[in-house]
Amino acid sequence: MTDDFETLSLGNKKLKENDITGAMQQFHSIIKENKNHIKLYQKNFDLLCKNKVNKQNFEFLRLICEFYFKDNYVFHQLAFQQALKLTKFADFNFSSKHSTSKLINRDVLNDELFQLILKKCLVMDINLELYLKKLRKVLLKKFLQRKDTQLFVIINNFLISFAEQCFFNEFIYSETDEEKKLLAKLKKSITESKDICELSLIIYSFYKPLYKLEFLKNKLSSYQSNSSEFNDFLKFVYHDPIQDKKINKSLKSMSSFANKTSKLMMSQYEENPYPRWRFTAKPIPDQDLNAHANHITDSDFYNNYFNKPKILIAGCGTGQQIIGWSAFKNSQVIAVDLSRESLAYSIRKSEELNIKNVKHYHLDLLDLKLLNQKFDMIISTGVLHHMEKPEDGLASLSSVLKPNGIMLLGLYSKYARSEIKWIREYIEKNKIILTEDNMKKFREKMLISKNKKIQYIRNSVDFFSLSNFRDLIFNYHEHRYDLIEIKELLKSNKLNFLYFNGLDPDVLNRFLTLYQPTDEESRIDAWSKYELIYPKTFFGMYKFWVKKIN
Repeated sequence: MTDDFETLSLGNKKLKENDITGAMQQFHSIIKENKNHIKLYQKNFDLLCKNKVNKQNFEFLRLICEFYFKDNYVFHQLAFQQALKLTKFADFNFSSKHSTSKLINRDVLNDELFQLILKKCLVMDINLELYLKKLRKVLLKKFLQRKDTQLFVIINNFLISFAEQCFFNEFIYSETDEEKKLLAKLKKSITESKDICELSLIIYSFYKPLYKLEFLKNKLSSYQSNSSEFNDFLKFVYHDPIQDKKINKSLKSMSSFANKTSKLMMSQYEENPYPRWRFTAKPIPDQDLNAHANHITDSDFYNNYFNKPKILIAGCGTGQQIIGWSAFKNSQVIAVDLSRESLAYSIRKSEELNIKNVKHYHLDLLDLKLLNQKFDMIISTGVLHHMEKPEDGLASLSSVLKPNGIMLLGLYSKYARSEIKWIREYIEKNKIILTEDNMKKFREKMLISKNKKIQYIRNSVDFFSLSNFRDLIFNYHEHRYDLIEIKELLKSNKLNFLYFNGLDPDVLNRFLTLYQPTDEESRIDAWSKYELIYPKTFFGMYKFWVKKIN
């Protein structure tokens, strides 16, 4: 313990001296022996994401990256760009004109870190995406030719990783007509075979989901491979989705979903559950909500105000948010959503992670009173702006929030999403019908576009999976706000603005050098002025805490 304390002190000292690599080395020496130092574990991951890669620290950062990517206790997506720099793909000068032999670079494909990235992150690199699409076609053709079968054995782990990536991004890569014909041949071969050919299933999974092939049901339901990697793959792409369907059927609805927009949004998220995630940060157990609330509100709650906190996650989607909020001491979490498919995913993941203090309900946000409960804290980000009348949704949320209760809200910014508005209007003007094929084709055009607005949109993580892409620009319904409108919205619901959640420290420091707001009203007004100067500050959305007035 004494050694850990001294090592931690030395790491913090190096961090103050801006020696990030030196600090990471000290912190890693502690957490590699004990991952239960969760704060330090997360802190070193954050430093990994921020550290600049150079010749001196390359091998060490790669070691740290592999350490985290072999674990399932961080949100790996945050480290995607950094991790990719540390792979052998970073040194591979890919060209779309490469010959087949050069595309199949065994050093790149058998790089373990590269494989882990494909398993655990959405690929947010257009050059890598182009490479993978080109490679996918080459591998399909080569496999059907039944030549060089030894190659597929040598790169088997890559093939599984790539198939998992394709399932994760929901097969967002478009296919050529030639590929469609070849895939039909492969499907015919799988259908006619009496035995399971694992390689055939893996290659097919580059393009389509296995769980939708009914004829495989009897073959795969109890199939066990000699390969643990294949069994893990099968769980992810086949058994888990089937389990989600079973959970879906068992769910009972509390709402009638009479609202027209609610029905539309429900159908969207039934077809494309949102968001796509696989692993996320391990929360710190038994956190004190009183301390958290006092920090958020800068208020003094009496010690037992949140003794047994009730937390509502209104619009929980696929459940990623639940992991963190369920970790508060003595808390009870209620998670509601209008998508049964999203709820099913959330329920399964909660069970996998042994989260005992959460209950799920299929419920329209407009019907929260049916829960017959009041909540200390409400989390509702990315929901209100998809409602027919967001003000009605906010009123519903406010009605079940206790006096002095706190709420985290998320709303879209008019200024930050001007490109999204432009492209949505383009889609409407050109009458692009919403189908999976049309979304893929439209996205393919966006990939090669020189238009600055489109290039900006490609920076979003939501661009890289089908459900997320649909939510980004093909969403049925979307409202956008400015901060003055939000100010009035909060005022009408007797909610006090507190502060923005998760702001980049550089943004906050820049804001404070320009403005010194003294109260709620001046804070929002000052941020409104700031956003006019820096309109992309809230590209994701405004995320902010509010407090209910007595």
